[in-house]
Amino acid sequence: MQAEFEVARDDGKPLSFAIGCLLTAGAQMVQHGEGRRTLAGYAMALSLLVPMALLYFRQALGLARLAAHAALLGPGDNPYLVWSQNSAVPVLLILWMVLGLAHLCLAWDLLEGDWASVLKLGTAIGAATITLVLLASLLMLDLSPLLAQMPALAVEGAMLLAVARWHTRPSRAASAGALPG
Repeated sequence: MQAEFEVARDDGKPLSFAIGCLLTAGAQMVQHGEGRRTLAGYAMALSLLVPMALLYFRQALGLARLAAHAALLGPGDNPYLVWSQNSAVPVLLILWMVLGLAHLCLAWDLLEGDWASVLKLGTAIGAATITLVLLASLLMLDLSPLLAQMPALAVEGAMLLAVARWHTRPSRAASAGALPG
């Protein structure tokens, strides 16, 4: 392969050679069970978990921007409620940031195949989300951003369970070599 790369480099086409190698490797991965599992993990991490993390970070930045203007959404007639909402901003920011970081860690652990950490982080994400919903509802904040994320969280949980079950299931090749008994 090194000799082929040297020829491609001398022809002035090292990038096209590298892309061809990448496409060939991808096609080979799809033909093997472990390769499909790896590609599925990367697809889930890059298409679902990282965007969810970015969504949480965006929510935290939006809340910080809103708090910088000294008022949260809610009934402005009640000064006690506004004081409570403004006092809760640090806790809400921490919860949003923790959810974003947890999703990034979840993506990492998914790719590493650390299923114990995936389970722990999934549980922590669920608990933090419930805490955030309860706190936001007690503070009479707008719950629409949280409620809009619930279907995505449900899909995420179902996909994590499916991928974990798929990854922990023994492959056919390994089970074919096992002796019955």
